[in-house]
Amino acid sequence: MTEQEKNQIIAGVRAQISGDTKKDLLMIQETAQTYEKQPDGADVAKELLKIAYEIMPDEQTDYLKKMLYIGEKRLEEIYHDANELIQKKKFDESVILTEQLYQHIITNFTETPERRFFSFRNLLESNLYYVLYHPTKQMMKAPFDFALFIGAHAYNLVELGKAEEAIPVLQEAIRYNPVNPDPRFELAEVYKVLKQHDNLLTTIKDTLPICATPYALSRCYANMGFHCIEIEDYESALAFYYQSLIFADHPAVRGELAIIQQKLNRKLQPPTHEEVLKRFEQYQIPFGAGAEILDVASQLAEQAKDGKRWEEAFFYFGTIYGLTNDPKARERMEDAQKRIK
Repeated sequence: MTEQEKNQIIAGVRAQISGDTKKDLLMIQETAQTYEKQPDGADVAKELLKIAYEIMPDEQTDYLKKMLYIGEKRLEEIYHDANELIQKKKFDESVILTEQLYQHIITNFTETPERRFFSFRNLLESNLYYVLYHPTKQMMKAPFDFALFIGAHAYNLVELGKAEEAIPVLQEAIRYNPVNPDPRFELAEVYKVLKQHDNLLTTIKDTLPICATPYALSRCYANMGFHCIEIEDYESALAFYYQSLIFADHPAVRGELAIIQQKLNRKLQPPTHEEVLKRFEQYQIPFGAGAEILDVASQLAEQAKDGKRWEEAFFYFGTIYGLTNDPKARERMEDAQKRIK
């Protein structure tokens, strides 16, 4: 979607505002939800919500300001400032901002017996959560990516030598998006630092079913290789690292393979498929992408294709192809790409 197309959509919504606040807010909300489902529609949805804020009655805007602001700054502005400090490695300054964000989020967006807030990034994640967790509470959409915001606080804590304190923080990040592997990867890094091998293995197993990209699968397998080196099971480490390289080529993995070669004192050869399967079975690790994520992506791809939403179809067929290397998925992905206007 080009900037011109985004601007046209936003202008079109403004042109539909009638002056009936209730009707206008409903129209804006429904339009925003439509674009949230599209892989490149997040910016449009964000701008539409700003329009909704402009036309709300004062009592509603006061409530939203309490929820979405700390002082005079919106939460995403504070995150942006904190992230800039992280890039400059000013962790002692950044942590002050991320602590404010963290406390604001867990205080104002709490879980109740009836509902729970989530920060799903796309329709694939929300559907996958439903399939994996079978929720009974009302799923409330958080206004920002709280898993990302909270993850920044955990990152600061680790960099400041407070890895233990980062664990409950990352668990909160996971709570706001249980199907985003990123905070689980950060939790795995914390357990590596703390040499908590059992917790590392549990975290890897929890992450595998939600890996929706080749990179995520590769990182899980690389973490398994690290775990096996730590417990001196070098043959298994070899199998997991080579499997990791099939999905993504990480320079760090090749460095780890050099360590294994030194430990085994022999020239390394990629293990056979049978040997790889044996090592996966030994640790009760499923081989390849999770069945649930492939099923959800397939259903969403077919729905998008039937609705002629070709950008969505391209995204979902691409997800399947990236995880499986299935030539049929590639063919359908390429067909969808050709149909994108």
